[in-house]
Amino acid sequence: MTLQLSEIHQRHVATLRSLPAIVDSEGLRIGSQYVMFFAEADLMRLHATGLTDGSSSSDVLEIGLGLGVFAEQLATTSVGSYTAVEPHDGVARLTHRRVLTRLGGRATVLTEPWQVLNLPADGFDAIMYDTWPPDGHANADFAQFVEQVAVPCLRPGGRFSFFHSGNVLDPVRRRVLDRHFATWEARPYTLPANETPAHWTKPTRDFLVPIATKRGA
Repeated sequence: MTLQLSEIHQRHVATLRSLPAIVDSEGLRIGSQYVMFFAEADLMRLHATGLTDGSSSSDVLEIGLGLGVFAEQLATTSVGSYTAVEPHDGVARLTHRRVLTRLGGRATVLTEPWQVLNLPADGFDAIMYDTWPPDGHANADFAQFVEQVAVPCLRPGGRFSFFHSGNVLDPVRRRVLDRHFATWEARPYTLPANETPAHWTKPTRDFLVPIATKRGA
């Protein structure tokens, strides 16, 4: 299903695309702001294994390629295919060279916002959602994505996860998960203090790793 990109989202994407993407020893900066860190590898490994455990050849979709830390962890599992959505061309180029060559012909990067892509119904076994929405639109975008993209694009029994900073899940997101998935759980993870980068930008070192499962056929 192809959705419409609002004027606010168009401006937001244009602003992000105008900023340089830089990878250094700590992680990825877009402009002057760090948005992802190599130190998040163990966290992303929990997402990757939670989404693919028990599957021998998962077709995986990630919304928000970023630094490629999730993709790196995914490359250690048995993946059938990997599709990433990353509307910042500079980020996509950097991460493709650094990470996605490990996945060979199994990796595809789409460089448009998820709202304007025609993603295949029943096309994926697992979906990871990790975006940078416009201010004030995080929950609305999440609800729209789950209802209009994640659920239609997941196969029966497929799994959905998303990046979540903090140890309490927002009530809005809890309601979305309750409504659209057969089951879900959220496991805690804390980044060790001695692994925290000097330029850490996240509000906490505590995270949740949600794994939601779509109803079967």
